[in-house]
Amino acid sequence: MTDVYVHVGLPKTGTTTIQAALDATAGELAAAGVLYPGGREGQRLAAFDLVGQRIEGDERQVAGALARLVEEVDAHDGTSAVFSDEELGFARPRQAKRLVQSLGAHRVFVVVGVRDTARTLVSSWQQTVAMGSTHTWREYVGGVRDVAGDTAASDDGGDSGGAVSEGTRFWLRHDLLRVMDVWGAAVPADRIRVVTVPPRGGDPAALLQRFAEAVELPAGAWADLAPTERNVSFGVAELEVLRRLNGQLTDGLPRRQYRWVVEHGLRPQSSADASRPLALPPEHLAWARERDAHLVAELQRRGTSVFGDPADLRSADAPTSARPLHDVTTDELLAASETLLASVALAHGKLFGRYRQAFSKAEGRAPSTTDVLGSSARSAAFKVKRMAHQKSNQSKVLGKAATWYARRPVGRDDR
Repeated sequence: MTDVYVHVGLPKTGTTTIQAALDATAGELAAAGVLYPGGREGQRLAAFDLVGQRIEGDERQVAGALARLVEEVDAHDGTSAVFSDEELGFARPRQAKRLVQSLGAHRVFVVVGVRDTARTLVSSWQQTVAMGSTHTWREYVGGVRDVAGDTAASDDGGDSGGAVSEGTRFWLRHDLLRVMDVWGAAVPADRIRVVTVPPRGGDPAALLQRFAEAVELPAGAWADLAPTERNVSFGVAELEVLRRLNGQLTDGLPRRQYRWVVEHGLRPQSSADASRPLALPPEHLAWARERDAHLVAELQRRGTSVFGDPADLRSADAPTSARPLHDVTTDELLAASETLLASVALAHGKLFGRYRQAFSKAEGRAPSTTDVLGSSARSAAFKVKRMAHQKSNQSKVLGKAATWYARRPVGRDDR
């Protein structure tokens, strides 16, 4: 029998750092009897398979991914296995039970990460914008507090403004007690463990050590391991530029392409140092701390095993000089736009290099300027023709043009 540790997030609790560490040390962990089945890619697909998640434009094979992961665990003759993906936090009770039942030959533990409300809230808003949302901060925080049943008007004029759905999504992703209840229907309460995220400015390696203790990695397995990967945070101005761009980007790109543009084009050169860092405005701090205190009290009441200091869950004070998140000057927007344009230019240059390598491998030669320009021109022309065809039903002029095009004699240039 293998002890299987199912790490279900929560989002914005260092999951990227933890998964990068698991991936980087998979060989050493396997030698010590700890399996990381499927690797990072396989675990993401298995999580998608379990909860029914799909991404537009993603052609990876999801169906059967969970069964493949379970088979790998069943064949493992070591002491433990770790399955980590934040999408597991979306699981419904029957899906959690399905996973545990499929691992019926093994003992299953559930590990959940949690961070203070202040940092979670602003990070979550940032992530929704990075995923295509156009909701302002005031709309977003208004939606979150509205769904939480908070009717107090915020001093900065916060208003749900149609962002109630985002508020619902926030609590589905970040309500620790709900997630514990879902998985508590599938495993005994004493097999649920909580890992707290260290406060801002704390030891970067502390999170990895806390997680290592929660999943009972061999002593010293990660003692000298420093975080090698984390999500880069946008500054206030960079995020506002992206939010304004989203209205144009999300309509023209499939979801997977959009995420690639943001994660590999816009984000790499951005950082919180580029402009003001995101911080919860002071007018929301009392509400955030009330939520934090309730959470800590409930964990204590349930007798939940907590790895880390529960005091880390108390939202810290925001900088006293901080301006509201919606207050972004023209100069800040200009500087942020320059930063993001430079990031896109660098990413495009790297992508062009990869294109040339792929072309050379397939054709046995590098693409010429004519190849590149010709291909781009044909792509643009095809896009225009497709758009014209789609609009032909809405315009008599375009309709006649489309009819003429379809009936025209085929000339030499059409062959």
